[in-house]
Amino acid sequence: MIHFGAPFPTLRLLIAIAWTIGMVASVLRFFPLAPPTVDVLIWTSGEKQNVMGPALERFNAQHVTVDDGGRRWVIRARSVTVNSGPMVDYLDRKLRFGIEFPAATGGAPTVVSPSTSDWLAQVNLDVGHPLFDLAAAKPIVRTPVVIFTYRAMAECLGWPQQPIGWGDIIALSENPDGWASCPTAQAEWGRKPLIAFTDPAVSSAARSTLQILNVVASGKPAEDFTPEDVDDPQVRDFVRRFQATVDHYYPETLKLQTKMFDGPRFVHFAFVEEYNIPWLYQGRLNAESVACGSATHVPIGYDVVAIYPKEGTVWHDDPFAVPDAPWVSSEQRAAAQVVATYLRSDDVQRQFVDWGFRPGTDLPLTPTQGVLPDQPTHVIGRLSPQAAEAIQRSWEDVKKPGVAVLALDTSAALSAAPLAASVKQEAEAFIDSAASGTHVGLLAFSSTVQTQVPIGPLTPAQKFALSGAAESLHPVGSTALYDAVEAAVTMADSYDGLAGDAIRGVVLITTGRANAGIALSDLLTVQDPQGHAVRVGLEADEALKGLIGADLAMPTSHPVHIFSFGVGDNPDREALRLLAEASGGVVADACSGDFPPFWRYF
Repeated sequence: MIHFGAPFPTLRLLIAIAWTIGMVASVLRFFPLAPPTVDVLIWTSGEKQNVMGPALERFNAQHVTVDDGGRRWVIRARSVTVNSGPMVDYLDRKLRFGIEFPAATGGAPTVVSPSTSDWLAQVNLDVGHPLFDLAAAKPIVRTPVVIFTYRAMAECLGWPQQPIGWGDIIALSENPDGWASCPTAQAEWGRKPLIAFTDPAVSSAARSTLQILNVVASGKPAEDFTPEDVDDPQVRDFVRRFQATVDHYYPETLKLQTKMFDGPRFVHFAFVEEYNIPWLYQGRLNAESVACGSATHVPIGYDVVAIYPKEGTVWHDDPFAVPDAPWVSSEQRAAAQVVATYLRSDDVQRQFVDWGFRPGTDLPLTPTQGVLPDQPTHVIGRLSPQAAEAIQRSWEDVKKPGVAVLALDTSAALSAAPLAASVKQEAEAFIDSAASGTHVGLLAFSSTVQTQVPIGPLTPAQKFALSGAAESLHPVGSTALYDAVEAAVTMADSYDGLAGDAIRGVVLITTGRANAGIALSDLLTVQDPQGHAVRVGLEADEALKGLIGADLAMPTSHPVHIFSFGVGDNPDREALRLLAEASGGVVADACSGDFPPFWRYF
């Protein structure tokens, strides 16, 4: 007889281990271990995030799994807003120079979804190999590039019976009579058409519009357009004539969207993705006030429409693209395809349509507010990446030149060292970032106004003169704010150092509290909500709420826009708002973040 006692300790241990394993296996039959998770990070252009973010939360709640290499994974998907232009920059810097992705991007992307796959073709060209398989990148949604305008203006030009195109906008702008040439024009529009254009370095709509203009001018199919065609005199002349119609530029579509709410006094035509039109009706765009955190969502108070240019436009395909990059694992690739199928499902696609997009699938739905479901009928083809890059490089040569006057507050209100330093830093940010075709001057003000640097081309010598003048300023005296704006407007208006028309503006960096000099009404025409003129002196804040900056009171030979940035703890936000309203400019505040890219408005 064998006794499993002390003489056989090893056998006793083995039996105990086997028994334990059996018990664990029995338990796991009823309580199996959860499979590991696989993360799918989607970089998406911001307009899709409103639907994509909540949709992915619902997807994650379902604990969807994917099998890869015999293992099962639970998919956890999330999306982060990264605008299309920065996507290209971040991928390029990572792959070519090893620079890590910024924290705000959420890390290395499993999926990249810009507004249009044209950006992905640019990445492939930049990095020298096909990081993205464009043929395999299916659209999440689609939206065409359209011309935004007000219904009354479109009808004045003969729409919808008569199609409108890019050439019609040029003809209207070049006509000395402007809107007066149109039989049903309204006096409140003014004679000059106001055309807005965003920066093609960051805006997908502007990038595509610039490409469309080049292709239309060439008379060629997009597929036959070559980099050399960009320099064709006929093409260059057409694009320059179109850019000459621009009233002023906007850094991105989000900034332009807020101006659409202000009506025909600010924007007549803009080139946007079609979803913007339903969003305006649905109150899904920001109607911003100058006060920090005061953006509201309300339906637009005007009847607006989408114009599908008769010469042709393009579709933006919002691709779902997985980069062929070392940071994307095989299980992430498999999981990404599951997420793509979900986002292209009928349920999610209907939600995108509710938000003004066209489906990325064959789902027979389309938005209706302000858009024409059977349009566009004329779509240009796809450019080669080399041609698209050549067009992008031509931007500084074809855009309308600018004249900018920096007006810097150096009053005693800025005596705190951080404030004085911030004014200088922000001035230098403008000087360093302004386009080479911009002509810039600088004046400073406190109790009096002094021209520090006359306006001139932004040569290296001019840059150092401007920077040195800003650095040498010291806070002292009162704040003759409106005297300074008057002097800066006159300085910009009278400058004759540029042939042809230019975008003229004042970049005002100030505490925004006038306590000396002329009254606000000496500078602006101020009205109450009923349209009655109101006399305003040096009042501030509460006394100015509800009033309207109708126009500049001083006569000018050219439109001059006022772009204001309030620094310090207590800028007069209402006064800055009135300056922007009266001049068709823009106002920002330090509480909104860094110095705004005012150089992109020129």
